[in-house]
Amino acid sequence: MRINVIYNENCSVTLDRLPKKCIDGIITSPPYNINTERSDCYYNNGYSNIDGLSEAEYLKLRTEEFTKFSKVLKDKGVICYNISYSKENPILPTLLVSKIHNETNLTIADIICWKKSNAIPFQTSPTKLSRLTELIYVFVKKSYLHTFRTNKKISKVNGKTGQRFFKNYTNYIEAKNNDGYRSNLKAAYSKDLCHQLINIYFPEGSLIYDPFSGIGTTQLSCIESHCNFIGSELMKEHYDISISRLEKKGLIFHS
Repeated sequence: MRINVIYNENCSVTLDRLPKKCIDGIITSPPYNINTERSDCYYNNGYSNIDGLSEAEYLKLRTEEFTKFSKVLKDKGVICYNISYSKENPILPTLLVSKIHNETNLTIADIICWKKSNAIPFQTSPTKLSRLTELIYVFVKKSYLHTFRTNKKISKVNGKTGQRFFKNYTNYIEAKNNDGYRSNLKAAYSKDLCHQLINIYFPEGSLIYDPFSGIGTTQLSCIESHCNFIGSELMKEHYDISISRLEKKGLIFHS
């Protein structure tokens, strides 16, 4: 198995290639299925030909991916899955989380609220609110709901009882929307967000997979956090940008 590589292919192809239980965790954000809403530059987010599925198609595809995630995820591994809702179908992420819980061996261990620097979209709706926050669903294997691995540090131990107390980690993260890198991908998140997730869940040396690598944000964060990575990115334009960003760091990884 090669590590520290991004593959220019559908994540299902990569997942079929990976050995069982080889990944410490996943950090990713899938397409939100919003391309059918508007045709302007915001909603043309770089995945126009695959981001307008029916509700049933979307739920089926994402659930099939989670079944494959489970096969490559180590028993105590963690999946950090950032997904938001669209104004046309706000229930979709909730339906997806329920379907994953009911049809796979994965379940929710935590839900993190990510507060971004700027709210989107602009105030053009008479009913809907601009979204300043998004959710990150933390999935683990059901059998390890209370024993999955984290990177939480112990602050003290009670000498009499042996009770461990941990440093304060909350389910609220403030991080930039993105890194300010201009590309056709309008839905990129920030290294700032990735660094904070890695700090909570992944010790140095962890192998982290991103099935929707986009322009390489997760991979750059892994490098800076002394973790290893594997990525998949279907769109050639985004893949090329991710390779270029890695090369500027003096690192060249090709599939």
